[in-house]
Amino acid sequence: FCQCNCRSILVRMAQDGKQLRNTIIAAFSNLSTAYNLVNINLAHVVMENQYCGGDNCKASVTSAGTACLVGAITGQLTFGYVGDCLGRARALQLTMVLSIFGALASAFAVPFNSSNGSSVFVFLCITRLLLGVGVGGVYPLAATIAMESSDGDNRGRLASLVFSMQGVGTLLVPLVGMVFLYTCGTFDDRKDMAFPGLSWRLILGIGALPGIILMPFMWNDARNRAVAPAPQTPGGSSTLTLAQALRQRRYWRSIVGCAGGWFLFDVTFYGNTLFAPTVLKTVFHQNGQTPTIGSTLEDNLCWQLAILALIGLPGYYISVCLMDSLGRKNIQLQGFVMMTLLYGALGLFLKKLQGSAVTLLIIYGLTYFFSNFGPNSTTFILPAESFPFQVRSSLNGFCAAMGKLGATLGSACFKPIVNWAGTDMAFFLCAACSLLGVVITLTCVEDRRGRQMAGQSFVSDCGDCREVNGALSAPQRTTSTGAPNA
Repeated sequence: FCQCNCRSILVRMAQDGKQLRNTIIAAFSNLSTAYNLVNINLAHVVMENQYCGGDNCKASVTSAGTACLVGAITGQLTFGYVGDCLGRARALQLTMVLSIFGALASAFAVPFNSSNGSSVFVFLCITRLLLGVGVGGVYPLAATIAMESSDGDNRGRLASLVFSMQGVGTLLVPLVGMVFLYTCGTFDDRKDMAFPGLSWRLILGIGALPGIILMPFMWNDARNRAVAPAPQTPGGSSTLTLAQALRQRRYWRSIVGCAGGWFLFDVTFYGNTLFAPTVLKTVFHQNGQTPTIGSTLEDNLCWQLAILALIGLPGYYISVCLMDSLGRKNIQLQGFVMMTLLYGALGLFLKKLQGSAVTLLIIYGLTYFFSNFGPNSTTFILPAESFPFQVRSSLNGFCAAMGKLGATLGSACFKPIVNWAGTDMAFFLCAACSLLGVVITLTCVEDRRGRQMAGQSFVSDCGDCREVNGALSAPQRTTSTGAPNA
């Protein structure tokens, strides 16, 4: 049973050409972001088999997996403010140029030292750091564009529908990987041929395609906005810098709720997503090289990753249906609670469950489902509606950057923790992060369903502001006759 009328949303979008264009641009920007962030989890396995003879260059792989996230932090902090100053469309255009260049450059990675094949990951760290700057800038801009293009009745559903394209992007990684690995072959198939690493190069390089397709539409959008009158912030207030916004105490509770929840969630989500092959290797008792396209499920990493993505994908669309009826806070709360229980159960019963690989894979997949029907959808929406116009994109970028800081921590620590203390300990730590997410959601997250986005008066020192439908607004000025001044 779906409590939302998704058809009515699509009809309204079709009637409003500007809203439809903005939604499509934001949605496919999110798809590009997800694919480019996650494709390293398959590409690094193929590269390890080629340059390291299997899982024998752990530190280099961890660095390559983390580099894009480090770049994303820079992009989120930078382009959130750029979006507030230059406009969302022009800033999004700049992020996409960086994403295209970074994805294409990653496809041409070569070892810096011919006698040390693992130095290819150093090249990859540099290109994916640049890719991350572009990818990171998409987060605050896409969220802000989606929220500002919708009305109060469907704001949460539309934003979560846009974000659900990240689930599609994640699913595309193993599907695209299978296409290239089956058609072009693995390294073992091509080691005596030209371009033995053709498959992983195509997996990384194809990440530029969504941006290339979107660029003409984004260019026209930015040009139209450039010739239009410059939009004024509500109430005529000037844009605040990020540092100025962070110093205002009235934001602190919302910042802790939005940024803190995003940080804790991304520790678990990206630690597991980027290094899912490490967990799956434990599940299927594999040693040596990780098989990517074997004849059975146990020997086919692409199918394993696809199953995890397929289990998690419906969570996005349940969030779309329930976002405005159940509310962001409640969805995030139940998601964190279920993640705590599932990760705790995996930590406690991992050895027993290893006797049934399919059961273990399903339970592990459910952590992705409740991540998506939970904080993965809500953390994208909350900052965009919790802060006023002048700082909305900047503080959204800050909260997203805190998320990617958590993602960097999770991805940098996940593989070393598994190697040092075992996969069960990694699951226990994920459960602890999820439990802290429950506490922060209960205490610091405001449920704004059915209410307007936070108003501009938060940043003005207006003593006569009043609340209208949950948003603060300044009183109307009147003329000498007592009539409202339009």
